[in-house]
Amino acid sequence: MPQLYLYILLSSLTIASPGPGVLLTITNTLNFNLKNAVAGILGIAAGMGVVSVVAASSVGVLIVSSSYSLIVVKVAGASYLAYLGVKLYKSAPKLVDKNRMANINEMPSTIARFRQGFLLSLLNPKPIVFFMALFPQFINNNDPYVFQFLVLSLTFCLLVIVIHCIYGFFASAIKRGISSHRLFSVLNRVGGVIFMLFSAGLFISSLLPFWQ
Repeated sequence: MPQLYLYILLSSLTIASPGPGVLLTITNTLNFNLKNAVAGILGIAAGMGVVSVVAASSVGVLIVSSSYSLIVVKVAGASYLAYLGVKLYKSAPKLVDKNRMANINEMPSTIARFRQGFLLSLLNPKPIVFFMALFPQFINNNDPYVFQFLVLSLTFCLLVIVIHCIYGFFASAIKRGISSHRLFSVLNRVGGVIFMLFSAGLFISSLLPFWQ
């Protein structure tokens, strides 16, 4: 497989760039802890795995080539980001004791956190385009296609887990230095607003074809 190291570098830069997935990992870590945020990280990675399969199939070609299909995916993704933003904005952590913060809302189950990350990846149209543009550059026509695809896809998913855990580790370290209920509330509201801005950007991009 040609230049796997270059693929790892490009993928790592893409994954590490701030986006909805990174924001979800950080906010989950701040609101709960890194251990509880891991389920969401695994959901994001699993969603990326499914998206990579879609991108490598005729379904991915259909979505990208059909403007209406792409618009549907974008609107669905924008709606889900808006939902996450409003939910985070409204959540209000409370002080359980002097050194611990918790959320007044019941802590979501492991399955709920996994589903949250999974849907976030699945309803984001950008990875489909990214995989369709990137995979062909690193596929050798003389080697078995399926094996190469699995290596590229699994490598990307593993990088998602590693890089998001690093983000979670730093968020966890920051959390230990925060003891203010008000500051936690502000961080939740800022995170909620950022999710809504991502949603607005995705929604606007879905409408651009109608304005041209």
